[in-house]
Parts: sequence; C-alpha cells; structure tokens
Amino acid sequence: MEKLIEKLKEFNENINGESKFDDIQKSFEELAPVFLYSGYINVRDDFKIYIRTVEFYFHSEKYNGVHDPIVYHRNGRDLEQAPYFPFMSIHAHNSGFDITFEKSGEYRASALIRTYEVKDKNGEYLVWNKAKKKFEKSKEYHYNYQSTYLYALLNGFAFGNNNDISWEEESKDVKKVLGKPRQNVFKSESEWEYINTKKEKCDRKWSFTREEQI
Repeated sequence: MEKLIEKLKEFNENINGESKFDDIQKSFEELAPVFLYSGYINVRDDFKIYIRTVEFYFHSEKYNGVHDPIVYHRNGRDLEQAPYFPFMSIHAHNSGFDITFEKSGEYRASALIRTYEVKDKNGEYLVWNKAKKKFEKSKEYHYNYQSTYLYALLNGFAFGNNNDISWEEESKDVKKVLGKPRQNVFKSESEWEYINTKKEKCDRKWSFTREEQI
C-alpha cells in the first residue's frame, strides 16, 4: 500500500515551477489512486471522509511553467503575494475543500474533494440533506457530490490543537484510475487571470473517480 504523504513528497521532489505538462500529468495519474484508495480524512474520530472524486489543480509561479489560472490560492488572485500553505493543509473556498501540496517559490498545487462518502463512528453512511442543510444517516448508499457541504464537519477546530483532523492510512489495493476533464472548468483567455468565456471546456484530464463504494 502506498502512503499519501510519501507520494506527495515524491511529487514535490520531482516537480518544480518549470516542469512540463506531460510530467505533471503522469504525476497526477500516480497520485490519484492513493487519494482514492489508500485512506480517509479522520475528523475527531467521529467521522471518516473517503474521497470518491479528486480533481487536481496546478499553477506555476514561473513564467515558462504550466499555468492554471482558475486556482484560488495563488499570487495575484485574492492577494498580490499569497502565502504558501503548509504541506497537506485544508483549504476552504467557494468550490469546496482542497488538500494542498504547494512548493514555496515554485507552484501552487491542490487536490479538490469533488465527491466523497462520509461514515460516522458506527460505520453508517451520512448523506447531505439539502433541504435541512445537514448530514443525516442513510438507509441506502449514496455519495455526496459537493464538498462545500463539508463545512458542517470540517469546522470548529481549536487554535493550537493538531489532533482534530488527520489523514489515516487504510490497507486497500490501490487501483489505477483514468483521468477525465474537471467539472465546470473552462479554458481561459489569459494564463494568469481566469477569464472564463464558457465557450470551450478545459481538456486537462485532472479529475479521477473511484467507481467502487467504500
């Protein structure tokens, strides 16, 4: 079983701000199965969040690098000089929750939790009830399709407490998954500013889905 933190460190060692697209694509194809099969996000031992679809985002801060202007956390979007997130940080934004693996001075990189499954401490599935705006136990299997709903679980962590949330490894066979274009991502007229004309979808195959139920 491959461990997520080891694969992310390998990514950081092999990829820099001037890496070629094909090298980044290959690295994402190797990373995706580990996000999808190797473990889960443990929230206070109360909830397990299994990623079902992961979408990768990568924006080089170098002029000749691969640019992905839709990335939220980068220089020139919300801040002229955005600080780099610590390794494996949770980043909440308008589209959901990311797990970040940025490299200072080189690039911004993150894995968006696009779809996911939640289990409580008793192993029962929890599904978001849109009308009631909360997670509820489900008699049938359903996955959750919007990670913005995770605000109900990934919230309320105390200052100085590093034990509320963690990535837990789990013994499972890691299977290869094929990449597809990301959801609602369109080509931009600019490499540095996301100017979305909604005319042509971005064709980077940076979205990966585990078909099996956990």
